[in-house]
Amino acid sequence: MAKKPVSDKDFEKMEKIPNVRDKYVHRGFYFYLSYSLRVFLMCLVVVVCGILTFMCFDRSFSKKKDIVLQYNEQDYLDYDVKLLNTENNPFGNGTLKPGEYYISSIIDDISTDLAYSYTFDKNVDVKYSYSVEADLKLKDDKTGNVLADDTYTLIETTDEKEEKDVNKVQINQNVNVDYNYYNGLAKEFASLNNDIDAIGDFLVKLHINLEIKYKGFDEPIKKEYVVAVNIPLLSSQVKIEKVSNPKGTGSYVKHVKAELTNEALLYVGIVLLIIDTLLILMVINFIIKTLPKKTIYCQVRDRILNNYDKIIVNSKKVPEIAGYNVIECENFGELLDAQTMLNKPIVYFEVIKNQKSVFVLINDNDAYRYTLKECDVDDNIS
Repeated sequence: MAKKPVSDKDFEKMEKIPNVRDKYVHRGFYFYLSYSLRVFLMCLVVVVCGILTFMCFDRSFSKKKDIVLQYNEQDYLDYDVKLLNTENNPFGNGTLKPGEYYISSIIDDISTDLAYSYTFDKNVDVKYSYSVEADLKLKDDKTGNVLADDTYTLIETTDEKEEKDVNKVQINQNVNVDYNYYNGLAKEFASLNNDIDAIGDFLVKLHINLEIKYKGFDEPIKKEYVVAVNIPLLSSQVKIEKVSNPKGTGSYVKHVKAELTNEALLYVGIVLLIIDTLLILMVINFIIKTLPKKTIYCQVRDRILNNYDKIIVNSKKVPEIAGYNVIECENFGELLDAQTMLNKPIVYFEVIKNQKSVFVLINDNDAYRYTLKECDVDDNIS
C-alpha cells in the first residue's frame, strides 16, 4: 500500500512553536545544566557543607591552649664582719665591709643580710614563711670523713605572710652569726684528737616556703627555696661565699584541654556531617553512573587485539585488496584458522572509531577479510 504524501495542511494542524525553549518557559521555570556544571555545583555543595560542619565542631569546643606564668628569682648576700677588741687585732674594735679574706682569729661575729626576690609577669597572690638554720660540719681533711654534724636553729619559722595581687615578693632577713662562739666549738672538738687534721664549715640557710595562687591555675603552686651561705671554720683565713644558685628565669605552664562548650552546636555539626557524607556518596554514585562505558563492540575488539597481539599488525590505512580474490570470513575464528594454516600476519585497521574495523590476511592472490561492526555484534549478542 503506497504511503499518502504529506501536504502543507498536515503541518498546519501541528502546534507552532517559534523556539523549542518557549514550550517549557511558559509552563514554568526551565533551565539546562551541563554535566561538568552539575558536577561542579554538587562538589561546591559538598565543600560548603563540609566547611559548615567543621565550623560547628570547632565552635562546640573550647580552644586548646597553654596558660603561662613567667617568673624570675634571684638571691643576694651582704654582710659586715665585726672584729674582736684584742691586742692581736691591728684594725681595732670595729667592723669590716665585705672583702675577699678575713683573719679568723680577730672575728667576733658576722652580720649577714640574706635576700630573696621572686617576680612574675602577671599579678598573683602569694603566701610565704621562712626560717634560718645553720649546719656545723667537721671533716677529716685527709680522708673527707665527717667527724661532726650538728644543726642550729638561728630563727624560728615565721608566721605565714600573705600578699595579694602583686607581681613581686621580696624577702630580706638579717642573721647575726656569732663566729667566735661557733669557731670555738669547732676548735674544742678538734682538740680532742690532735692526730686528725680537721676542717669545718658553718652553712647558714634561709629556708623559704611559698604558695603562689594565679587565677589561670586551678591549683596553687608550692615552692621551696634555700639561700645558703658558707662560712669556713678552723682556718686561719675566712672567705664568706654564697653557695645557693637560683634558677633565674623560668615559667609555670598549665595545659588547657579542649572542652565541650556548646552541645546544641555539636548536634548540628553531627547532622551536617551525616548530610555531607550522603552528598559525597551521591556525587560519587553520579560520577560512576555517568562515566562513559565500553560498548560490546569495543569489548570484543579489545579482547581480540589483546589475546592475539603477536599475530595482529596495526595499520595506519585501509589495507589495499583490489585485484585480490577476497574471501569474507563470517567470524574471527575462521580468519584465525586461516592464519594458523598459512602462518601469515593479520592486518588490523579501524575504519570508524569504536564502530567498525577490518582484519585482513593476504596470501598470494587471496585476501581473507573479517569485518567487525557494532551493529552486527549487538545483534549477535541480542
